[in-house]
Amino acid sequence: MNKQIYDRSAEVAAVLETEQSRLGDTFRGDRDGLSLEQQAEIAGAKGGNYGYNNRVTIKALTDGTLPTGPTLALQAARRLRTLLKRTDLSPELRVDWVALEEQLTHRAEDRIAAEVEEAATSRATTEAESVGSPGIYVYTLPHYLKYPIDAETGKTYLKVGHSSRDAVHRAGSQRRFTALPEDPILLRIYPAESSFEAEKKFHEWLRMADHYGARTRRGGTEWFLTSTKFLDHIAAELGLERWTVNDLDAGDN
Repeated sequence: MNKQIYDRSAEVAAVLETEQSRLGDTFRGDRDGLSLEQQAEIAGAKGGNYGYNNRVTIKALTDGTLPTGPTLALQAARRLRTLLKRTDLSPELRVDWVALEEQLTHRAEDRIAAEVEEAATSRATTEAESVGSPGIYVYTLPHYLKYPIDAETGKTYLKVGHSSRDAVHRAGSQRRFTALPEDPILLRIYPAESSFEAEKKFHEWLRMADHYGARTRRGGTEWFLTSTKFLDHIAAELGLERWTVNDLDAGDN
């Protein structure tokens, strides 16, 4: 009997076809010819950016193409570690994926790549803040993005607050009054003229979903253990536009 020829692409497709996660959802959506916008609508997440990070991970799993940014590499490595727990992988695919996990981890720890990424996120944050649009601003810290508080879901601490004036003043206030150890990364802006009222509705939804953040005297009340996917859904329900400032989604992998 002839030994079956190893086809990495076909085996990865077979694994992802049965994967019950957002990664599997993106694979099946792409297979069916759905755009990211269409996939977002089906998932109730809204926004064409939905699923982009999953596509990067799928590319790595299929042919070994590494993400250029260390944060995406780290996210892909985490998802791969979960997949490696499956018992239906062929020995050949397992060997390939173990090697890939090492490469992804190495890329994630690349200090030069991290500095390039940090400069890009800082520049995007500053540019978005300079617009001065009133609305809901979603920040996080690099550490929370790279090392989610809830490793299983990827949910991490996000600062969800409003700015009725300009975001530059707000970010400056953050640094002065909460003594943040890192410069915050701006992930989302949801423009809203009545930003204070919008903030109340966001916080109400987050509390109802038990997405509570740290409750310390000095930590502030705007930090929630949540995901950008959930916040995007709230914004969509409130009829708010979404501005993606930094394409580093957090949570609900």
